[in-house]
Amino acid sequence: MSLRTDQYQTSIQRPLLKIACVLLGSGLSLAVPPAARADQGAEADASAEYGRVVMMQRYIVSATRIDKNPWRYASFPGFEILSRADDDATAWWIDANRRGWWFENEVMPKDWLPQSPVPYTLIIDDTNLETVPIGEFHSQPITFRSPADALTWGELSGITRVSTGHFGAHDDDTFAANTNVYKVDTRIPAYGSISLERLFRCTPPLPRWLMAGLLGQDCGIFRESFMPVFEQENGFSRIDINRGGLARRAVGPGTLWVSLDETQRQLQQLRKDKKTKIAIPPLRELFAEAPPSAGSLPLWDSEAGLFVRWGLMGPGHEDPVMSRAFMELVRRARRAPVTEQVFADCFGFGYAAMEGKLEAFLKTVLAQPNIVYVTFPFDFPEVDLKEATADQIGRILGDWLRMQGDSLRNKDPEMREKFLKAAGRMLLRAYRDDNGLPPDVDPSPQGGRTAQPSPKDASGSVVVMKPFVVTATHIHDPGLLSVYGLYEHDTGNDDKAREFLEAAVTAGVVRPKAHLVLAELRYVEAIGKPSGSEGKLSAQQAASILEPLQTALQYAPVSGVYHLIALTWAHCEAKPADRDVEKMVEGVALFPRNTRLAFLSALVCARSGYAAQAVVLIDKGLVSATSEDDRNNFRRLRSTLVAPAVNE
Repeated sequence: MSLRTDQYQTSIQRPLLKIACVLLGSGLSLAVPPAARADQGAEADASAEYGRVVMMQRYIVSATRIDKNPWRYASFPGFEILSRADDDATAWWIDANRRGWWFENEVMPKDWLPQSPVPYTLIIDDTNLETVPIGEFHSQPITFRSPADALTWGELSGITRVSTGHFGAHDDDTFAANTNVYKVDTRIPAYGSISLERLFRCTPPLPRWLMAGLLGQDCGIFRESFMPVFEQENGFSRIDINRGGLARRAVGPGTLWVSLDETQRQLQQLRKDKKTKIAIPPLRELFAEAPPSAGSLPLWDSEAGLFVRWGLMGPGHEDPVMSRAFMELVRRARRAPVTEQVFADCFGFGYAAMEGKLEAFLKTVLAQPNIVYVTFPFDFPEVDLKEATADQIGRILGDWLRMQGDSLRNKDPEMREKFLKAAGRMLLRAYRDDNGLPPDVDPSPQGGRTAQPSPKDASGSVVVMKPFVVTATHIHDPGLLSVYGLYEHDTGNDDKAREFLEAAVTAGVVRPKAHLVLAELRYVEAIGKPSGSEGKLSAQQAASILEPLQTALQYAPVSGVYHLIALTWAHCEAKPADRDVEKMVEGVALFPRNTRLAFLSALVCARSGYAAQAVVLIDKGLVSATSEDDRNNFRRLRSTLVAPAVNE
């Protein structure tokens, strides 16, 4: 038996990472956009139906270590690097991502981009696939093509190139991107980023319309990210990274309206008559809690991209009063639904006035590139790359492979198994290498070779196998212990997962996911053999479950952690203390649209004598609930309480 906290699809799926390569005069400029996240904890049930289906490329990083081109490792704040590319290619990709991190920090509020407790991972491969033996797979090398929305790049439309040459995988607490830079021209300046994935880690979460406006794959202003434009006094010229140069502005894709065809039609109409009306959908539909229907989605996406561009990089940003109003609207939207009164409180006017402003703005930016004036840094400290150890290789590649596999749990079970098997081979190889086991040990779950073939055996080789057991006591790196434990959990071997995760947590691993899964395993064990009265958990059992959850919350808030806290108290014979109730109230405040969390927490408070807190949580749930069934459940629970409503 295995407990898994429910996960949901957010309104924005994490697409394959893209690259935009632009030729400026005689020179090149390169930009790499971020990933949009596929799922995150259990927040925002209402946004589940708005998810985009993304077809994942069927590639697996080989589990074979190539001695002629060994992996090297380095780290710097926020990132870990595992590379087997040469120095130039590695430095090119590292600096591209550092530059991207810097740019995003410049143009977006800091509280939209929280720091991950676990470093993000850049895996940099450099493999010619023609040399790869059959049965070994690698991520595809970067290749370039014209973007589908080239029309929106303005004067750069004919020379913009994008690519899906790398992709990423994520957990609740980290993200890893794998890139094959084989034959990529590393002489050109580069901008890249996986760091916008941070947007999905905000608590309270950013509203669905803001995420669509930023990362929506058709109309989001960061859908292909931004590129630095290099210039000198005599105009554009080829700027080599090693020769320096300044980029004083960044250019990104412009505004699309519904589709390319509709955008071109609107442009033709505006050329004929600048007073042509473009119908702006009612803002009440943009801010609605329920996800848009499939038929209205393209128009909803378009309005989200337009409004976010207006507020973050357009007139709403240039006017200090409007900028403060936009940021206040986002702040309030993260905690509660937006009504016209809320909107008017922020801006000083209602929906109709803003719809007029958006129509005027749309006419000026339709198919026009987005330009941000910033001066890019190009000098970063060198990264000290050293040959990677077996535990570093196993931890990083094994974690990437298992995260890829786990993401395919429902979409493609067959491919999921291939990823997980590759992760298992990688982890076993790391275990063997790190412990100095002989090369004739069979790195598979079935066994290890214990005898050489007998020369007297005329029938051929005789191999005597015995179980090959990986033990936590022989793994030195807490991070590798946690990855091994998460892998065993993903494959359903929870007894082994418990062994590794207990050791990792005891060793002080900084991995919130490991603490959460350990707590889940302890909960499953306790609920199977409750030692309290009337089939309830005892206080000691509850304490064992809550301990790793409390540690996890020291690193980062995760909705699944708060849900398990409430679930544990719901099945415990003891009543939660004031501090425990405060933690449940905190969880609902941080994840206000998670109606399941709100109801369970309210139920625990109601049963434990905390009627006032229960009423507060019920009211929060009623505000965010999008289904009548959920609203009725909250109302029925409230009817059982005698305490009056508490105003916040």
